[in-house]
Amino acid sequence: MALRQATRDEQTVRQVLEGTVEALEQDDSVSRALACEAVEVHADGWSGCRDRLIEDLLQAEDWLDRETALAQLPGAPVDQDDDLDFMPSHPTVALVQSAMEERLDLVSADAFDIRDVRWLSTLYHRLRARVRGKAPFPEHARLEDFRFELADRASVALVSDWGTGGRHAAAVARQIARRDPDHVIHLGDVYYSGTPREVHLHFLDMWRAHGPSRARYWALNANHDMYCGGYGYFGHLLPAIGQPASYFSLGNAAWRLIGLDTGYVNGSFTTPQMTWLEAQFAGRARPILLTHHHLLSAFRKRGSALEQWLEPHLAAGRFHGWFWGHEHHLVEYADHRGVRCRCIGHGALPYVPPDLLTRRHPVDIVRIETRRSPTDLARGMHGFALLTFDGPVLHIEYVDEEGGTAWAERWD
Repeated sequence: MALRQATRDEQTVRQVLEGTVEALEQDDSVSRALACEAVEVHADGWSGCRDRLIEDLLQAEDWLDRETALAQLPGAPVDQDDDLDFMPSHPTVALVQSAMEERLDLVSADAFDIRDVRWLSTLYHRLRARVRGKAPFPEHARLEDFRFELADRASVALVSDWGTGGRHAAAVARQIARRDPDHVIHLGDVYYSGTPREVHLHFLDMWRAHGPSRARYWALNANHDMYCGGYGYFGHLLPAIGQPASYFSLGNAAWRLIGLDTGYVNGSFTTPQMTWLEAQFAGRARPILLTHHHLLSAFRKRGSALEQWLEPHLAAGRFHGWFWGHEHHLVEYADHRGVRCRCIGHGALPYVPPDLLTRRHPVDIVRIETRRSPTDLARGMHGFALLTFDGPVLHIEYVDEEGGTAWAERWD
């Protein structure tokens, strides 16, 4: 089921946040007893549970207020777009949106009541992810682990920010199926917070219904996947597609795709990945980096942490190219430190066409997708990148949700 308009509306989400806090603060004896039963907490433990809920929600409200104020400043260091759809990069807000979706599966929008203890129960169980911490991070035992073979002649579809379960996601998946690639790699983000429910509805079920049947699927970890602690991604998604960890290498004699996890530590890497990465440069294959988070952006704060981690490799000129998502656009950036940089975050999440946005940061853009979606003229075109490996030559086509081509290029 696609993300509802109500849960993508900032005013509605803010009203739910504020109203839920008010309902919790009232805490009359009748509602307290019902709430204890609904969230499966003993009466003696309710006060602490209630206080944690209120604190989480108030902190989320404060964060939203600060981000709103910062966004008004020139060159604002915020990590979100000026999109009409409300997709803030904050775990608690994303979990609230996930809880709203779950509740709206059972009741109509008119019947949604923030004073209903069943709503408090749903919200409580989603926010528990903030208490139990992150899912374990699978690490390599040997430097050769998580390394897989790619045929010398093969096709790979790259798509990002695709896990919405909506009509754009279905349209993009159908176009990928028509190109019949050998591999499909998702660069991350199953919305809103990567819960097991969302992983199944917005990712696994969607690929089964609309995606290519013979392709092998891969998936990177991202910020929205980690907002529930990564339990949907590590516990459900990876086992379902047979992927052993959140970082991997897929290559042949001429090219090597290296996927790294920038979600487990938001917008950064983990130390085990950097140890493993060093060994992936052996041989003459040209490395292409795949991450969820970006290095460059005209609209978001720069990915400085990623550049710092990768400094030795960038200084040595080891990367031939870099594909990322996170920013919901299709952009060809000018080469940075000898690296071909491409953003393909336009997989399915509705976004404002870039010509309507104010650029916040100076960065050289070669090409950017500015066309509007044929099914929603207020939003931008969605699509994916199709990589066709032909020995030492790599052909790249940026395919849109109607099967057309935004542009194409050749790397060799």
